[in-house]
Amino acid sequence: MTSQPKWGWIALFAFLLLPPRALANGADLPPEVLLQGYLKPENDRLHLLLRVPLVLLASFELPKRGPGYLDLAHVDDRLQQAAASTAHQIELRESGVALVASAVKGQISLPSDRSFLDYASAVDDINGPALAPETDLFWNQGFFDVSIEYPIRSAGSHFSIGVNIAPELGRRLKLRLQFLPVEGPARTYALPGNAESIALDPNWLQAAWLFVRLGFFGGFAFDRFLLLVCLIAPFRRFRGLLPVVLALAALQALASTVIGEGMSADNPLPVSMAGTILGATTVLLAIGNVAAPTLRRRWFLAAVAGAACGVGPGHQLADDLQLAGVHNFVSVASFDFGLVLAQVTSMVFALAAVRLLFTRTLGPALGLLVVSLLLGHIGWHSMADNGHELVHQISHAGPLAALQLAAAWLLPALGVGVLAGLLARRSGVEPAPPMLTAILGRGQIG
Repeated sequence: MTSQPKWGWIALFAFLLLPPRALANGADLPPEVLLQGYLKPENDRLHLLLRVPLVLLASFELPKRGPGYLDLAHVDDRLQQAAASTAHQIELRESGVALVASAVKGQISLPSDRSFLDYASAVDDINGPALAPETDLFWNQGFFDVSIEYPIRSAGSHFSIGVNIAPELGRRLKLRLQFLPVEGPARTYALPGNAESIALDPNWLQAAWLFVRLGFFGGFAFDRFLLLVCLIAPFRRFRGLLPVVLALAALQALASTVIGEGMSADNPLPVSMAGTILGATTVLLAIGNVAAPTLRRRWFLAAVAGAACGVGPGHQLADDLQLAGVHNFVSVASFDFGLVLAQVTSMVFALAAVRLLFTRTLGPALGLLVVSLLLGHIGWHSMADNGHELVHQISHAGPLAALQLAAAWLLPALGVGVLAGLLARRSGVEPAPPMLTAILGRGQIG
């Protein structure tokens, strides 16, 4: 019998032997690649100006001379190809209808050129004379400036843009685009190289729908889902769990709004503090699961965890508010609604997974014990790792600054947790039996 080829080993050797150029992973590029652009509607034309670093044109193999200087006397054909490719990588729409470029041209600029500081000087630069053929310019230095025109129906239409420039670079590539509408102030956007279609002048409904989606997908994270599983694992009744999860989601939305609107948005201290709190809360919930879990005690932990869970989405909101246009309030409210919806959806999935595990595999008592030990172990390591980083951040920021941040950020959550716990006690919520009692068969986890 003939042996079959070992395709896995062949792929491994091919990966090791291929030259870095063939892998096209951007390893030879700087940590951040910045493009500049202007978009301006005028009469029946939409003008797009782009400044692209020459390092991104490596695949076009621009002709060179000497030690690596561009051969500017024979580069025009390749530049026209690069300009046409750039036009294909930018998708512009007018009121939802895709636009087709009618005129494209580009030329090379020196690294010292500052013409893209404003729209008028950028237009003059692209329409001005090209560099002299004898100019010494290395192939990966300087810029490629592109002018693209699109016919449009009206300069007052709603426009959107999608970017697909070197998507393999992800967020390493940024397009800093200034949109100059006919009416209203100029708006500046920082878009990744793989940005989906984004409305540049959204109406309130477009902004609301966009931010609901951003909040919903931004509300899912592995550490938050594990904490939610640990929170609801001992309980079965959806109606009893829903208020606790909604309180967690509401405080998460509040914290994300505060951070997204500017409070500590660029401060690394809340990130490490939130990670430490989430890890510690997971450990406490796991211990409570093994001892005597009650919903009343979980109100307090859910409130504190909710404030910690809002840090990650808050930083996302701070980045995404540039897409709100003039509808800042609607966008923030929609983002918060998406976060709450994500938490309720996570709760449904977590409750279904726990029920399936407990009823089909391990049983309620043993299943709760195994899940609690596993999640408590993960939470302990998360608490230790983030706690180490938190100590490092406190040593830089100072204990007083850390205390002020914690007071402004966590005290409202602590107050809500204490109040909710007192109200829950008066509502007569029944606690679940202790774990040891359930294991001995004298009760069931409720």
